[in-house]
Amino acid sequence: MSAKRYIIVGAGPAGVHAAIAIRNRDGAGEIVVIDRDHDPPYYRTELDTYVSGSTSDAEMSLYPEEFYRAQRIRLRLRTAVAKVHPPGRTVELADGEQVAYDALLLAPGSSPLTISCPGASNPRVMTVRTWEDARKLIRLVTETDRPVVVVGGGVLGLILADGIRQRGRPVTLLEREPRLWAPVLDETASQLVQQGVRQRGIDVLLQEEIAEVVGADGRIQRVATSAGRTLEASTVVVAIGVRPDVAFLDGSTVRTDRGILIDHEFRTNVPDVFAAGDAAQGYDPISERFLVVTNWNNAVEQGKLAGAFMAGDGSPYRGVILSNSETLCGVHVTVLGLAQATGEGFVTLKGHDRGKGTYRKLTLRDDKLVGALLVGNTSGEGMMKKMILERKPTSIAEVKSKFLTGLVLEEMDT
Repeated sequence: MSAKRYIIVGAGPAGVHAAIAIRNRDGAGEIVVIDRDHDPPYYRTELDTYVSGSTSDAEMSLYPEEFYRAQRIRLRLRTAVAKVHPPGRTVELADGEQVAYDALLLAPGSSPLTISCPGASNPRVMTVRTWEDARKLIRLVTETDRPVVVVGGGVLGLILADGIRQRGRPVTLLEREPRLWAPVLDETASQLVQQGVRQRGIDVLLQEEIAEVVGADGRIQRVATSAGRTLEASTVVVAIGVRPDVAFLDGSTVRTDRGILIDHEFRTNVPDVFAAGDAAQGYDPISERFLVVTNWNNAVEQGKLAGAFMAGDGSPYRGVILSNSETLCGVHVTVLGLAQATGEGFVTLKGHDRGKGTYRKLTLRDDKLVGALLVGNTSGEGMMKKMILERKPTSIAEVKSKFLTGLVLEEMDT
């Protein structure tokens, strides 16, 4: 019997950890990881600290290149997949080459969204998604001491603004919503994060976005905002969200919605085609919807589990829930599950210690914990996540005792 051939599209955390999981179970199989990135797999979570200068080139690599050779995992970098042909069990590369597979993992990640306004095509308007993007940003920021404008008050915008500020450059952050990280943070949490941002010396302008980028000859002089404000800028960094990178699947019969639809074994609707990571859309048992969750830890977990299934030795996935832990300008934030849920049947418990900058919002439904938003003190997040995933019965009294002791409490039915 010939060795099984595994093709993995994407050398991010899901793709790499899937390859390792496969090799741990199949010592003879051929494993090929294809990615358009120029660099061997690296820690995308450290792009902000790389921009700030606190993470070196040597610290960025996920594994040394010798590791992949020892594991017999072949990396094909600077290589884009153009199409997938399930009937022929091949993927087609951008140069027309056909690559055959026995099992295929789709882990292409996501692509950044950008702005659309006059001047947006200026080469100093940029997004940051790759290590090469981060190197470019450092070059642009350090060649002048002029201010930088960051567009987007979500996680990436906040951490990039912090990294640039640590380079000693003035930074203004624009967010079109009335709160930072608006889909996740409520008003209280946003205010606490905003305090940390301003303590870093970053100017924050809420409910404001770029209306025009003014410049010429590859340079930026200033930007005009939707509020009529004029801001001096040398560079504009856009961090307004990402879109799962699934366009190459058009015409392939692989079902997509916002992302690639998968079941509890990471299988798509096409035999022997799996998906994981930022582009996968899995079932969330808490919201009872199919979700795309874009964060490193989720991608690592999904990659490990998907690789096991590809090698014939998997355990059913409990499902995807929104789960993210970040440090935003020195402020620790964790969000789990339905942290912003409102409506009939939900009970929200809030606790705060304004002197310590601590805020907790826990959401229950049908005597089960279904969501948590933690700012400042994020202790207990592992237990909370376990309770949410296992749908363990609890009570308001138990939740208060375990997670809200010592805080000023507020309880409300929503």
